Amino acid sequence: MNPAFAGGLRAELLRYFSGYSALGVLAFTALVPWFVANFFGWPDNSAKLSLTQNVQTFWGLAATITIVATFAGSYIVTREAYYGTLRRSVAMSGPRHLVGTKYIASLVVGLLTAATGVALWSGSVALIVSPEVRADLVGGESLRALLGVIVASVVGCLWGCSLGWIIRHYYATTIVTMLIPLVLELPLMANFPEIAHWLPSGALAGIASLPLEGLLEPLPAFLVALGWLAAAGAAAMWTLRRRGA
Repeated sequence: MNPAFAGGLRAELLRYFSGYSALGVLAFTALVPWFVANFFGWPDNSAKLSLTQNVQTFWGLAATITIVATFAGSYIVTREAYYGTLRRSVAMSGPRHLVGTKYIASLVVGLLTAATGVALWSGSVALIVSPEVRADLVGGESLRALLGVIVASVVGCLWGCSLGWIIRHYYATTIVTMLIPLVLELPLMANFPEIAHWLPSGALAGIASLPLEGLLEPLPAFLVALGWLAAAGAAAMWTLRRRGA
């Protein structure tokens, strides 16, 4: 790896994980699934569901970690914008180098967010559900679903990084990455999945195999997500050139 690139990546990760804000992001990886679970009455009703239903519900709720991962990706950019150091970083590193470094950093952050989120969500659920349900959740079907959540979280983190470059404003980006998916896109997926599956959150839900009728299969959903990533990446570079930093 190029020493300059490696140093830049190390700096980005150190900047992201410095302070207590990163701990808050990681805490949300457990809080968001529980927030959504409250509306489904799970795991209180887990004893009434079949093995397949419990596994699907558990991983469907775990897929909401991608919302946090999207915010985490945006935070890699908006943190610097908030503290007013982003223009200086662009001037010192060059726009292409800095954008590339932040995208690679978002890959790493997406993986860590997914791993931590699944661990916290699984651990907290294990403390509440019955031993029988707990045994159901560690079967082969669960292991396959884990891969979907990880891939969706990484893609979501890259998507969030692009939104950070485009919007730049910390609070506005937070609304776009966290509140809109929870308040608007999740209900849209539940009621009009044939429309929602073309949206970024709908594509991520398809990658994670969210148990909702009408969503795309993981591979087509991944291709839709790649299309959004390409468009957002182009918009991010256009915005960067237009603003001059």
